[in-house]
Amino acid sequence: SMSRPSESSAPPLPPPAPRSRRKLWYGLAALSLVGLFILWPFWRLSGQFDELIVRQPSRLYARIPLVELGKPCDLDRMSAELLLAGYRRVEGGGERPPGSGRFRRYGDRLMVHLRSFPTPEGEDAGGIVEVRVSGRRTATLKKNGQNVESVRLEPSIVASYYGEGLEERRPIRLDRVPQDLVHAVLAAEDERFFRHLGISLRGVARAAWVNLRGGGIRQGGSTLTQQLVKNLYLTHERTARRKIEEAIFAVLVELRYSKREILEGYLNEIYLGSSGGVNVLGVGAASRAFFGKDAADLDLAESATLAGMISSPGAFSPIAHPEKSRARRDWVLDRLVELGLAEKERVAVAKARPVAAEPETIVRRRAPFFSDAMAAEAERRFKLVDLADQGYALFSTLDLADQGDAQKAVEAGLKALDEGAHATEKRLETALVSVDPKSGGILAYVGGRDYKKSQFDRATQARRQAGSAFKPIVYAALFESHRGTPASFVEDSPLTVKLAGKPWSPKNDDGSFHGWVTVRSALEHSYNPATTRIALQVGMDEIVELAHKMGVESDMDPFPSVALGATALAPLELASVYATLAGGGVRPPIHGLAAVRDRYGKPVAGAALGAPVRVLSEPTTYLVTSVLQGVIDRGTGRGVRSYGVDGDLAGKTGTTNDRRDAWFAGYSSDRATVVWVGHDDNSPTRLSGARGALPIWSRFTAGVRPAGGFRVFAQPAGLRTAVIDPTTGQLANEYCPYVMTEVFRAGEVPTELCDRHTDLSDDGEDVLDFGVVSAHGGDPASPVETERDRRHPFRRWLRRVFGSEGQAPPPEPNTDGGGSPPPPQR
Repeated sequence: SMSRPSESSAPPLPPPAPRSRRKLWYGLAALSLVGLFILWPFWRLSGQFDELIVRQPSRLYARIPLVELGKPCDLDRMSAELLLAGYRRVEGGGERPPGSGRFRRYGDRLMVHLRSFPTPEGEDAGGIVEVRVSGRRTATLKKNGQNVESVRLEPSIVASYYGEGLEERRPIRLDRVPQDLVHAVLAAEDERFFRHLGISLRGVARAAWVNLRGGGIRQGGSTLTQQLVKNLYLTHERTARRKIEEAIFAVLVELRYSKREILEGYLNEIYLGSSGGVNVLGVGAASRAFFGKDAADLDLAESATLAGMISSPGAFSPIAHPEKSRARRDWVLDRLVELGLAEKERVAVAKARPVAAEPETIVRRRAPFFSDAMAAEAERRFKLVDLADQGYALFSTLDLADQGDAQKAVEAGLKALDEGAHATEKRLETALVSVDPKSGGILAYVGGRDYKKSQFDRATQARRQAGSAFKPIVYAALFESHRGTPASFVEDSPLTVKLAGKPWSPKNDDGSFHGWVTVRSALEHSYNPATTRIALQVGMDEIVELAHKMGVESDMDPFPSVALGATALAPLELASVYATLAGGGVRPPIHGLAAVRDRYGKPVAGAALGAPVRVLSEPTTYLVTSVLQGVIDRGTGRGVRSYGVDGDLAGKTGTTNDRRDAWFAGYSSDRATVVWVGHDDNSPTRLSGARGALPIWSRFTAGVRPAGGFRVFAQPAGLRTAVIDPTTGQLANEYCPYVMTEVFRAGEVPTELCDRHTDLSDDGEDVLDFGVVSAHGGDPASPVETERDRRHPFRRWLRRVFGSEGQAPPPEPNTDGGGSPPPPQR
């Protein structure tokens, strides 16, 4: 059996604690809880430090300029792009590189010192770029002394998306800041920064003495850490409570973060004045705002200038008060010597320099309508609901030089209309959109004449009837269905169609009819009854379907009136249609954003753009383009040439009922551009497309003309050209008084010789409604015989063999109605 242990063997119990000691522990625990309760909000807020010190506005960048070896290069345009990006031009030649953010142009050479800049692929470190041009092409291209195949230049800022505080920031890393700048800031603001724990008792005592003598709070004695937490977390009121909170925050931040992190945060958050109504925070933004260079490129004198501004940015601004700024700078330089942070010799050189500010304009909105449209696209494609102060880098397709030409063209065009014979009492409005037909990227974008007075974006939000600018879709459907050629005949005569049970009779603008005309003539001169007959022949369902395939998103009913543009659509939709024609029948995905990166430089995933889609065959597209070239050369768009715009261009005017809307849409092989002019309330303007929109389109197109001119429209395989008699549509013979070169699909070329003109005794005049055409992508048209002695077979043969110089010019096309050729003799 087991025996119970004796009570004497059990360990003795501890004596009860005195009452006073228990109270002490309870008190300490309670005090800890109270302290934790008080400090917890500060501790939690201080944890946001990492996020706060990298804040900056989101920025929308223009298309990145690319220089390629052996490709066309315009040094004037390159210089203009650099100036738009905030670079300075320095004079003189020589091999010595210009300073950061500067470029030098001398003769056929250009040298630029690129700053670091963001790209869709990440940060470009910049460097020294040298370009030499020969024969309008890049002959030599170097970066940092090495031959390269291509170089990207810094893109211009189109817009900055600020929050309510309008705060400009450019966060920098401490290892990218010159040591001189760090030393200058410490010398000016907190020489003991690396030796205190967030607050300086010496500074507090000094400030207390000053405040006591002054009878109020006049000096804060703040350390660099205290200044930082005040900017990040607190208000700027001068109260005892705020100073206590500041001290608590400073100690907690010092406990949580290293000195290097705190110093980096300070350099990014310190207030350094304002520029253009925007507050400048941090040395990264200040170095750009006041010296036009990156903080990494600041010299000793510039570093001391910025450090001297911290205590009073307005009083010591190198722009507003250069003398005070210099005195303060020199004081900082002397402090550097006193603290052993700079050599006397270097300081002496720095003090000898004048204060030379070279401010860079802070960009808020260069293209405001486009900026708003891109904010909407960022939300739609990248799910970015708010851009303000979020630090996103949005890379757009906008060409800022083209945008400048667009805005100038709009201003000049509207001014001329306001002052001209067609001036209206109401305020005219406009929209202009220009796109790259290959990528679908928007190159220029104007949504109205004055964003400050109206933010309504007419390029995308206004849907207006397109008028005759819609007609190329009808003719594309005709050619695609093989139901006609440009030389086919169609009757332009009275016609009545029932719409919703009511009769509808399309008429031409001047009320006239032209009888039998060629398909080419019908589109060149925009004949409405003829176009309606073509639409009925093709089928309205097919036309509506093709319009949607070419980029029209608005709803359309398959009524015959739609063929004449009686459907409301936005200019951007019509730009997609004409971009499809410019792209050889391939509809590109219209867009303005190419890529987005977040504040840390990481790519932001978004909805992928749709792939380009072929909606028309190349032969069909070329046939439409050939006829639309005739619109500009002889038809309703011939006024384009009066603006000095040459080269291969195709386009179409558009005018709606009562002249409420004026359109001009046209393209080269490199771009498609649409212009609309009208009143916001849809009231009549008294302007046709040729009077209202064409001048703006022409001014813009002349401004963006490439250095080498517009490229020809390449004729695709499967097409043939033939010399025909336009009065019969048959192959021309030696007796035909008028001939023209027309383009056909293989297999659709006429096979019969003209049987209307058979001998020299035919003296009857053919009164025609057509013009000399060029079906060779801009080659001179075939000669037109207008004199009887020039129809002699032998002389005709001589001219065809040895050339046709000295011929009389062709007659002006008949655009006001009159006689018409009979239907073809078949």
